[in-house]
Amino acid sequence: MDTNKKNKHGKLKWFAIGATLTAAGFIVIPRLIKKYGTKVYRNTLNTSEIDFDNMGPEIVPFESKTQEEKTCQE
Repeated sequence: MDTNKKNKHGKLKWFAIGATLTAAGFIVIPRLIKKYGTKVYRNTLNTSEIDFDNMGPEIVPFESKTQEEKTCQE
């Protein structure tokens, strides 16, 4: 009977450890990644702000593109 109690306590202990790690993985770790990931990203850019005004797509005129295609085909 003593070994049966040890097995139950061992299973309960591993269940509690697993539940704690799962909660940490879904709740705590994503918050830490978001918090510190932003700081690391900004440090790698060496700026504190990102200028979103100059991030538009590059618009290439249709005529110049067709001229480039014609010269490549010749």
